[in-house]
Formats: sequence, C-alpha cells, structure tokens
Amino acid sequence: MKKILALALCLCMVLAAVPALAADLLPAGDTYPLKTDKTITWYSQDCLNPHEKYGNWTESPFHTNLNKLLGVNIEWSFPTTGADGGSFTNTMMADPGSLPNIMKGYFMDTANQLLEDEVIWDLTDYIQEYAPAYYAWLQTNPAYDRAMKTDDGRYYAFGFFREDGGWNDSYLGPVVRQDWLKECGLEVPTTISELENVIRVFKEKYGAQFAFANDGRFRHAGIQGAFGAYATGYVASDYGWFVKDGKVGFGATQPEWREYMKWMNKMWAEGLIDQDSFSLDDTSIKAKVETGKSGVAYTSMGQLNLWNKDMGGDYWIGVHFPKADDGSISSQFGGFGIGTHTTVITKTADEETMKLCLQMLDYAYTQEGFLFWNYGIEGESWEMNPETGLPKWTPLVADDHDNDPMTKYNGATWGNSCIQATNLLYLKNSQTAIEANDAFFYTFGKDEYFADEAVKEKTLAVTGGWKWPVGITFTTDESDKLDLLGGNSNLNTYVAENYAAFVTGSKDIADDAVWEAYLAGFDSLNLTKILEIRQGALDRYEAR
Repeated sequence: MKKILALALCLCMVLAAVPALAADLLPAGDTYPLKTDKTITWYSQDCLNPHEKYGNWTESPFHTNLNKLLGVNIEWSFPTTGADGGSFTNTMMADPGSLPNIMKGYFMDTANQLLEDEVIWDLTDYIQEYAPAYYAWLQTNPAYDRAMKTDDGRYYAFGFFREDGGWNDSYLGPVVRQDWLKECGLEVPTTISELENVIRVFKEKYGAQFAFANDGRFRHAGIQGAFGAYATGYVASDYGWFVKDGKVGFGATQPEWREYMKWMNKMWAEGLIDQDSFSLDDTSIKAKVETGKSGVAYTSMGQLNLWNKDMGGDYWIGVHFPKADDGSISSQFGGFGIGTHTTVITKTADEETMKLCLQMLDYAYTQEGFLFWNYGIEGESWEMNPETGLPKWTPLVADDHDNDPMTKYNGATWGNSCIQATNLLYLKNSQTAIEANDAFFYTFGKDEYFADEAVKEKTLAVTGGWKWPVGITFTTDESDKLDLLGGNSNLNTYVAENYAAFVTGSKDIADDAVWEAYLAGFDSLNLTKILEIRQGALDRYEAR
C-alpha cells in the first residue's frame, strides 16, 4: 500500500504546476487508489500493447503502474501476435458471455445494436456520478459530447481525444528532400504543378520517384484535394465518404476524382511514381527513401522523424498539401481531434463492477490521470521543465535508443481512452518533424490561422469539415441492412481494384465508356441505398 500511495503522491505533487489543459480537468481527489479486491479484465484491440521489449504486460511499466495507481488488479489481453485486430475482436464478440469487462475497439457504427442486445452497458444513468471527470470533459465541447452517445442520447463509451484538435489529426502529408531542392534551385512546392515539376526534376537529376505507402497512409487521403476531390482509393474506415452542404457523397464516383486519377495515371505512365507504391509499407518505403530512390514521398511526421534520424540529418521536410494552380483545395488528411476507437464496458460486468470500471476509465480524464497516461510517473519517466512549464523526459526515456521508448511508460502515444497531449508529440518528434506537421495542417499559413478567424474556418473545413463525422451511429435496422447490402466491404474491394487499374493504365481513365462502365458497376453494389441509409444517420447525428 505504501508503494501505491507513493505513486499517487508523485502525481499529486506536480498539480500546482500542471500544463494548461490538465489544469482545466477535474482533480482525482482522494478517489484513487480504489479500494477493491475485484479483478477486472481489460482488452485493447490496438495501440496499448506492451512495448516490443517486453514479453508480456506484467513486465510493462505502464500497465503495472496503472494497476497500482488505480488500486485494481487488472488482467490485460490483446490480439494474438500476427492476428488482424479487427477480426480478432469480431471473433470475441461472437461470444458475449465471455467478453472482457472493458474492451477497446471500434464500436461506433454498431453501438445501438450492442446496447439493444445488452452486450455493453448503457452508461447514461451512471456517468456523472462514477465518471465525473470524463463527463465534465465532454461538456467542454459539444462535438465531444455528441460523438460519445447515440442519437437518443445514451452514453456508451469512453473516447480518444487529441489536445488542440485538428493539428494533432493532420499527421500525414507530402514530404520532400530539402537538400535536393537547394541543389536544383527549386522553391518548396505549394501547387500541384509545382509539386509535379519537383518530381520531374528529381527524376531527371537523381533517378528518384514519387513514392508512398499505400497501406493506410496514402490511401486514407493523398493529394486529391488539389483536384477538388474527396477520396483516394479507400472506402474502409469511412474515408471514401464525404459531406458537402449537408449531403453525403461517395468520393470515388465524382468527376473531380476522375481528374485526380488522370493525373496519377499520367505520372505513372511517365515513370514518375515508384512502381512498387501499391505494395509499399512503412518498412519498405523507408529503405527506398534512405537510398535516394525517392525525393518526394507521402508519410507521417513520425516516419519522417525516423528517416532523418537514420540518415543522420534533416534531409526530409514536410510541405503543404498541394493546392490547384488557382489556389483552391477541397480536402486533405485531418480531423477535429476525436478518434474513431472507443472503450466500452461489457455486460460481463455486473452493476457494481460496471461502476468500478467507470471509475477506472475516468482516471485518464483527471488532472493526475492525464499526466500519467501521457508521460508515466513523475520523477521516473518525466519531470517538469521549469522553462516551459511542461513535462519533459528524464534520462530514462531521453537516453533510451529503443523504438518509441516513451510507450514503455505511457498509454497515449498512439491513441486510447484518454486525451493525447500535444506536448507529447513535441517530445516524441524532432523540430523538423513538428514543422512538417505544421505544414500539413496550416494549409493557408500558420500566422494567418491564428490571426484571421476566416482563415481558421477555411483550414478546418479542408482538414476535417468534409469528412464523415466521427461518432455517427446506425440503428440496429440500418446495421442489418448495411450488412445485407455489403456495406463498406464490397465497395472498398471494387474501388481499390479500379483505383489501381486506373493509376497503372490497365483501364483507361480517359475513356468515357470505361468511366461510365465503372460508375454502372456501383448499381450492383447498392450504392444508392447505402447512401440513403448514411444520409439518415447523418441527419440524426446533426440533430443531436
């Protein structure tokens, strides 16, 4: 008990100098450690696995320290190594009576069905009393509150939120070799024509190509916004859908998407796009960029940070998402700081156990819990920086050369039922990587964003305003219909196959007959009916 109290005291001692966001959260008070002899089972589909250096969670400082701070014996579980997380979770959900008490996954779409089937708890009558810090946090932003409940107002989940909203969400974008720009006398590209010219010059001078990892990086949202488009070649996770003037659209059927495909095909045909791009992932593209086979790429600020670190210099920089030559742009990768993954309490927990789970989950949204989830234990993995008034790593983390050493001690790096601190990303990444994220997000200028409300609104409209909103829930009937109609799955397969065919030229995107045949193919995939269902869900969400 002395050790548990000591851990709690370490966090309490810093609250007089907590960062601004933490200061706005409710203090944990004397709630923790909780006095219980119960064992709680806690499953996480992703993002919370023990660091690769540990054999299991019992060796992980984050997991074991959380157990101690909460005063609860937690038995953690994760998908088996090598398994697809979503498939693993779905298999578990097939046996509701054997589910862990707490589950972190992707439950927004099916929340109504899970509630009606009594698979998860309706938290509405309990949340204010047993999760007061979380409830108070939701009330700070109507968008947060709306995303964490159903259309009829039932709270059912704990969410992931990013401090500073959109900036943290825009962590992917175009990057270039700045040393090559200087050698070639080129300016940082801002338009699609300028970007194309850089790619051409780099190909002529260095034999380098435009490369991207197509497994969730570029396919989420590439550079289609320069063509007025709202999608790449991806439907899964709702990236293929967009909202404009209150209406749901499907990006891969729009004429602007066709223009984007024409440009991609032209670049492919001229050998300006790396021909391996459709099979590249973070590992394989890293080998290409570090050996000079690419001078323009698309990646995250974290990956750019690793590239420069391994190359021994700030060779790569981030640039703005390219605009059309007239300065317009319709969309880019981003959001409003609300994650799509949620944590729920299942009905394997009786009512008293559910209340305990609420208190456990609430901890992350308290002042003390915010600090722990982002940085670990004060005095062990972090200490307060007197110059900035923000946490900084101790040598334990700063001098650790393992991949992402902070994840040994914190749980917020990749996203969980917590609030991710912007400062955490500053600590994790180099200044060049942070500036890359600035370039990705501040499309119309950083100074302008803070000085001009109109520029801020325009930026947010491009980075997240067009997206299918996070937090929409389908009714049980709608979920059943979507399953029968094929939902995202069949559409994603069809779009991904044609996307690849259009880019590589096996299908001529410039041929009107080919394009019309492609559009006709959506008839058998029930796109019209799916759009109607999604429109109804969007309308209810907007009316919450």
